[in-house]
Amino acid sequence: MDNQPDHGSRGHAEFSPSSLKYVASCPGYKGREGTNAAAEKGTRIHEALEVRDPSALHDEEEIEIYDKIVLEEAQFNNTIFGSEEFEEMNEIQVHVDLGDTSTWGTCDRFLVSENKAVMADYKTGISPIDTPKENWQAKAYTLGAFQAFPDVDEIVFVFYIPVRGEVLYDTFTRDDVPTLTEELSSVILKGEKIRPKWEEGTPDLDELTPTVNCRFCKYEDKCPSLGGLAIKIASKVAEDSIPDVDIENPEDPETLEKLWNIAKIVANWSDRIKKKAVAVAKEGTEFPSLSLRSMGSTRSCLDNKKLINIAEEFDLDKEEVLNTAKFPLSKIAKMVGSTAQEGEKMQKANDFLDALESADIIDISQERFTLS
Repeated sequence: MDNQPDHGSRGHAEFSPSSLKYVASCPGYKGREGTNAAAEKGTRIHEALEVRDPSALHDEEEIEIYDKIVLEEAQFNNTIFGSEEFEEMNEIQVHVDLGDTSTWGTCDRFLVSENKAVMADYKTGISPIDTPKENWQAKAYTLGAFQAFPDVDEIVFVFYIPVRGEVLYDTFTRDDVPTLTEELSSVILKGEKIRPKWEEGTPDLDELTPTVNCRFCKYEDKCPSLGGLAIKIASKVAEDSIPDVDIENPEDPETLEKLWNIAKIVANWSDRIKKKAVAVAKEGTEFPSLSLRSMGSTRSCLDNKKLINIAEEFDLDKEEVLNTAKFPLSKIAKMVGSTAQEGEKMQKANDFLDALESADIIDISQERFTLS
């Protein structure tokens, strides 16, 4: 739609309010770049909420999340303001001056009357959210709003989290400004000191702190703090296996062999835990911040000759099929779909896979699952 905003092209501060939770836990943290299905879903819902138009949403689940937020927000604002008039601003960019440093971010909605305001942020996922008084993003946005609106004495910050059935809010006053400034500047200044060390190698071991958030960090694979954590785990099993050397980039064969054995211990334990977690999730157990996700099933061909014949019936040249080497069926189905007109590609690809199954030359593995 022409009036649909584009949040995906928006930039971010180096130490953005939404990342400060992770930086506060470990000053060397830096989030991975890129996107995923959950993030894209959240972006679509945020864009729809900005213009109050759900027509670009993809499915009933997204529309349901959108509708819940609209309803909850209307009820909450009525409780705070009643009949009092207020000005409403969407997607406001908040700049936060911290003296020796700064940050900025974009808050979803800001409503302000003569001397009080409501700041709202929408959370469309399943992950648990800290209450605003404990939430670094909320504290940064609130401080920026106090700085931008000098007449406002009180700000109610609220998170709408419809998937969890939660509306979390806290009230900040202008008296909180000095404390907020000190807390935020301390976190960012420490991050500005430690994070750049990755560009020249690695920060020192005692400058990093492994947490559950390491799985989101860009430097997870080379973090010496995680290596130290793995060694602590392994030490419970085999104390004589712990090398008293720098484990970041070992060179000698003896150390590498010891680290190899530690890696096997940790990896085997990790695999068992992941399998156990997936199994109990499939049985119906709900986790605080993890949800079961299907990875689909793999298809393998039992008769390549018949496969080629059927592919030719779907307008795919024999040489094109042979060039795919091991016959990955998803790739061949996509190639089949590419021969169709716009709007019919997916249907033709699915018809091709149906034809292969009808010919009884497809073996479909058991559906795989993971947690995310």
